[in-house]
This record gives sequence, structure tokens and C-alpha cells, in this order.
Amino acid sequence: MSGAGALLAAIYFFSQHTDQMPLDGQGGTMIIDTHTHVWSFPSYRDLSQHIKTTEDLIAFRTRYPDLYKCSLIEPSIDNSDDLIGDMDKNGVALTLVQARPGYTTNDQVAQSVARHPDRLAGLMRVGHDQEAAGYHDDPGPTREWAPGEVERCLTTLKMKGVGEIFIRSITNEIHSERIAKDLDGMMKVVAKHGAPIQFPTAWSQFPGGLFYGDPLWVDEVAMRHPTVPIILTKMGRSIGRYFDSAMTVAMRNVNVYFDVVGTNPQHLRFAIDKLGAHRIMFGTDWSATWRWISVPTTLHKLRLKVLDDANLTEEERRLILWDNAVKVFKLDQEAARARSVFSKAAE
Repeated sequence: MSGAGALLAAIYFFSQHTDQMPLDGQGGTMIIDTHTHVWSFPSYRDLSQHIKTTEDLIAFRTRYPDLYKCSLIEPSIDNSDDLIGDMDKNGVALTLVQARPGYTTNDQVAQSVARHPDRLAGLMRVGHDQEAAGYHDDPGPTREWAPGEVERCLTTLKMKGVGEIFIRSITNEIHSERIAKDLDGMMKVVAKHGAPIQFPTAWSQFPGGLFYGDPLWVDEVAMRHPTVPIILTKMGRSIGRYFDSAMTVAMRNVNVYFDVVGTNPQHLRFAIDKLGAHRIMFGTDWSATWRWISVPTTLHKLRLKVLDDANLTEEERRLILWDNAVKVFKLDQEAARARSVFSKAAE
């Protein structure tokens, strides 16, 4: 059966079994991707010859500096149609989208969601402009601005939470208690709305701020704001020291979650066994650059293979691919719309 045929078969099955979890094109649980970045740039329309492997992506900024700088000087373009195409190929029903690093705004993300309201939901970000262009010496102005922007995005733009925060844009402290204090203003707004927030772990392809990739400091934030779901994205990115820190924080704080971006089967299995599958969510990190990964396989298949190799039970798979995202991000309405869209496609 072709990929399109398999997807239609899954859609039809779900339309006839609305009391069960929807299925993907391979007969498994349909997917909510909690971690993607939308909008791109004209020079990034086709990076297939520049980025094939994860190692290519890590070296992209230093290997092709002029091409990298296009993200800082070219006007942004909406690439959400390309994301929808990849979602359809891989049985992804819903995707949470946030701005990519650079001069992409939360309002542009909201525009993408408005174009695809049955498939996308938005997350806001703070400091992502500095993530790509370099951080400011004084984080004070961004720190003061952040709470109001979080409030605006969670109310006016109706976003579902806070995406990956570039921590160095809000603080330059290196003591965990002082970091937590600098984040208090933003975190209090997040707590008021009962929204989740993502903190990245390990490395990124962008310059600076690497210190904050070791998430031990998050312990102080989680303790101060126990009602806020905190998602440590990438769960250490398969690097032992960062994974150990992430696990240490998560074992001490039940409001700390992981996503699977960049992890390996061994770390995923260990996290499930120690924390429970109900604390982990699926994500791809699809973006203007990551989408071009093709070796050893495509990005979605690369992320899904980690789940396969971790020997998940059917229940663990369902929790990670669907249930946890619905609960943590309060996606009940979005899930209902996805059911309607997929049911109509099968008619």
C-alpha cells in the first residue's frame, strides 16, 4: 500500500472507532509533534545539498557562514505548507509550532496557525532573536519585556504555552538560585495561565549560551513554580552528562517532563522506567534546517526509530505520541478538530 493509501486506511479506521486513539499510516498511534519551528528564508528553500546528516546541521553555521547569515538579513517566509506536507507523510495529526531562531515573531507563528487551524497550534518564544544573532550584554530589557509578551501571546494570540526559551536572553547569572530569580517574572505569568514551558538542554547549532544547556539550574525553577509543567526538550541530546542532569531534576520534581528530540533508545528506556511514560512527549525539531535531514533517514523516521528501538509497549507509545501532549498542552479541542478533519477525509 502506498503512503497515501496507508494514511487513508488509518483515517478510515479512526472515523469508525471514535472512542479509540487515531492511528498513523503504519497502524500505530497517530502523532502529536510537540516541538517544531516554523518560518524560513528565501535562501533556505532548498538546503538538501548542504544538510544531509545531523553532523552537517551542527556544522552549518561555521561551514557555510554566508548562508547562515541569510537568516539574519533576509525577510522571513512562511514554510508551514511544507510542514503540513511532512506531517501528512508521517501520520502526524497535530503539531505545536514556535518561531525558529532569528527575526521571526510570535505574530508570524500565529499567522501560520491561522492558515492551518485544524493541524497546528502555537507556542510563543522569548529571546530567540538573540539565539541566532548573538545575545545582548545586558539581559535586563528582555527580562522586563518577557512577562508582558507571555501574557499577550497566551491571551490575545491564544497560544498553548511557551516554547524553548533562550535562557541567556533573560539572565547572565550562573548560580541556579539567581537564574531562577531572574525567571520569576515570566514564570509567574506562565503559572497564572496554567501553561507549560520548554527549556532546551545540551547543545544547539547557534552561538553562545551553551552553559545553560546543563539543566541542573532548572531544579530551582521547578521548585519555585510547582504547578507549571516544565519540559526539558531533547532530554540531554544523547550526551551522558546532560541526560544525567535532566534525570536528576526530573526525579526530584514531578512537574518536569521530557521530549524525545535527539535522544537515544537507551536514554529513553531508562527515563520511562524511572519516571514513567506519562512524563515524556514526542517531538521532531522540524525547522528550516532540520527538515533537510536525509541520512540515515528522514527526520520524522529518525525520531520514530528511537521509540521503536526502545521497545515501547503499546500504552507507552500512545502516551508519548498522543495522550501526554493533549493533557499537558490542553489540546482537547485541537484533538477534536483533528478527528473531524481526518474523518471527513475518509468519506
